[in-house]
Amino acid sequence: MGLLRLVALAAVLMLASGCFVFEELDKGMEIMESHTPADKKKPATAGAGGAEGEAAEAPPTYQQAVSSWFEGAHTLSKSPDEEAGENPMVSCRHGGRTFFSRRSDCLARGGEAG
Repeated sequence: MGLLRLVALAAVLMLASGCFVFEELDKGMEIMESHTPADKKKPATAGAGGAEGEAAEAPPTYQQAVSSWFEGAHTLSKSPDEEAGENPMVSCRHGGRTFFSRRSDCLARGGEAG
């Protein structure tokens, strides 16, 4: 009987401890919100944009974000089609290894183009 009571007591303690965790999380969120600057807080209503009544702008979609990133992306060299003669494939020695890459990529990594 003693072992059964001990197991029941342990089960009750395990189940009752979850309430404490959620209460602490709620208190922590209240503290974080009280220290958040007013300009960072979300507006109370969806229609409240700003002082001039501007509508809140929707965040860009994933496709828009990716395409805008690729529009501004740059490489160390021109595309392989543009400089096929100027940027040939070479053996590249770097870090005690030999691998094959474009000459400009090898030099950009600090390797020795062969």
